Amino acid sequence: MHSGKSKCTCLQPFALRTEERGAKKKHEFTRKLARMFAEEQRMRIPVAQRLPWTTDEPQTLPKPPVKENTVPLGIHLFSDVRACERAKFDEYVAAKFLLMEQEMREHERLQQIAEQEEIKRMRSEMVPHAQLMPYFDRPFMPKR
Repeated sequence: MHSGKSKCTCLQPFALRTEERGAKKKHEFTRKLARMFAEEQRMRIPVAQRLPWTTDEPQTLPKPPVKENTVPLGIHLFSDVRACERAKFDEYVAAKFLLMEQEMREHERLQQIAEQEEIKRMRSEMVPHAQLMPYFDRPFMPKR
């Protein structure tokens, strides 16, 4: 049982972990920004190339020995062989084309002779036949 008066509680602020994490992240972010600015600053400063260890004249390497000129062998190049084969092929194609043209001319000539003979035959067979005279006093009127 309580005595008449209750005791006052101490009001202490409590710390949330989210606040701790936020402070930690903020601190890391500022460190990262500072590091980036320092890196950019360092990159802006040009760095000269160092001097060589010696200031003597540079070493010159001896030139390699000169090779003798090579003598070409008596080889038939593939392009020459191919050119000969191609020339033969072109001659063959030209001869074949000429033969085809001659055959076509001969065929046209025979066809023309056959047509002329047909025309002569038709003319000899063609005999005029008498036709009935139309009646001019009563012309033909078709009925519907």
